[in-house]
Amino acid sequence: MNYKTIPKHLSGFSLIELALVLIVIGILTGAIFKGQDILEAAKYRAVLNEIERIRTAVSLYHDTFGQWPGNDSEAKMRFGNSVENGQGNGILSAGEKTQFWIHLAKAAHLPELTAPSSKLGGQFSVEGDLALRKNFLVLSQPEKAGLLTPKQAATLKAKAGEKDPLGGQILITEGSGAANGSCIREGVFNFTVNTPNCILRVELN
Repeated sequence: MNYKTIPKHLSGFSLIELALVLIVIGILTGAIFKGQDILEAAKYRAVLNEIERIRTAVSLYHDTFGQWPGNDSEAKMRFGNSVENGQGNGILSAGEKTQFWIHLAKAAHLPELTAPSSKLGGQFSVEGDLALRKNFLVLSQPEKAGLLTPKQAATLKAKAGEKDPLGGQILITEGSGAANGSCIREGVFNFTVNTPNCILRVELN
């Protein structure tokens, strides 16, 4: 019978070859993480661009018609019976939130008849504050639930050139149902929390 003999000395990787393999693995790992950072940064930039697009559309609408979308008391006259008139008092009510997007689309200031979603998830909505006499653009999960972690909210603010969570163009607050201080505590972001408790509000007028 023929038996295959096992060589006494098996060839293996040299230290140089092992080092090269480890270097290649390190480069690939770094590239993956860098790619993730680039994709994440692109999402933040896309959200900020979307905010600016909506704010510009609202400003153009008001400059053109002298009223705010959704709250426009002469919308039917402008766009026909497919829309509803607003109260014309300058502050969005609950029943005018859907019409806000429809009015902007009918005026050709936005392409969608419904509220857009964001690259960070969630969806944009609008709300009026009678006490402050202001309207706000809101980014959150449904029912104003939290969308961003404190770290994500801080990053978004930094990308917008802002630092104070309670000041500037983009205001950060706890979402509906989130514990007090789970997004912002004592005026600063609570980075000890890693759950999405934050929402953002942007003044429209």
